[in-house]
Amino acid sequence: MANHKLDMGRAWTQATGMIGANRDLVSVLAGIFLFLPLFVIIYALFTSGIDFSGGGGEPDPQKLAAQINAFLIEKWWALLIVVIGQICGGIAILALLGDPLRPTVREALERVPRLSLPVIGMQLLVGLFTQAPSLISNVLPAASLVTLPVTLYLTVKFSLASAVIVLGRQGNPVTAMRRSWALTKGNSFRLFAFFAALIVLSMVIGLMFMLIIGLILSALGEWAAVIGNAAFFAVLLTVFYTVSYALTAAIYRQLSEPLPEVEADLFA
Repeated sequence: MANHKLDMGRAWTQATGMIGANRDLVSVLAGIFLFLPLFVIIYALFTSGIDFSGGGGEPDPQKLAAQINAFLIEKWWALLIVVIGQICGGIAILALLGDPLRPTVREALERVPRLSLPVIGMQLLVGLFTQAPSLISNVLPAASLVTLPVTLYLTVKFSLASAVIVLGRQGNPVTAMRRSWALTKGNSFRLFAFFAALIVLSMVIGLMFMLIIGLILSALGEWAAVIGNAAFFAVLLTVFYTVSYALTAAIYRQLSEPLPEVEADLFA
C-alpha cells in the first residue's frame, strides 16, 4: 500500500498554526493537566534533600539516578497524578487541535473518560514492546548492540497510536498500534529525524533559558530559586508535551489523508 511522504515543514507549520489558533484554550488545558502536576512533583523533588550538585564536585549520574528513582517510588502517588494528567491532557489537546470537526473544550474533555482506558492499554503495550529489547539484552548480552536501534525504531513505529485512538476514533489499542505501524511505513527515518531534532532543539533552548533564569533566581534567595526553578522546568516540559501533541496531530492528519487518485493511462 502506497503511503504519503512526510513533509516535515508542513507538519511543523500546521502544528504551530493549530497551537496559535487555539492558544488560550490550549493554555488552559495544558496548565491544568500538565503544568500543575509537573510543578508539584518537581518542587517536591527539589525539596527532597537530593544533592543535584554533587557536593560541589561532579555529580555521580548512577547515584543521582538511584536517589531520584527512590524518591519516585516513595512519592508514587505524585507520579501517578502526573501520568494521569498527561494522559487526560494528551487526549483533550489532541482532540482539540487535530479533529477537523473542531470540537469545543467541553466536547474534547468529554472524550477523556471514554478514551482513557484505550490510551492506557496502548501505552502499556507500547512500553512492553519498546522495553523488550532491553530485557532480552539482560539475558543475552550479545544482543545489547541492537537494543537501542530496535527500541528507537519501535518507538517511532508506534508514535501515532494515540492519534489513531483520539482522532481516528479507534478504541482497540492493538488495532491502533497496527494502524500507526502502517501509517509510518516509508517515513520511519523522517519521523525519527524530526523527533530527534525537536528533542535536541528543546534541550538547547532549555539550557539557554536555564542559565539566564538561574542567574536571576539566585539573586532572589534560596526559596524563590526553588519555586522559580520548579516552575521553569514545569513550563519547559509543558511546552514540550504540548508541541509534541500538536505535531502528532499534524503528522497523523497528513499521513492519513487519502492519496490522490491516479488517472489510468488509456494508451499504456
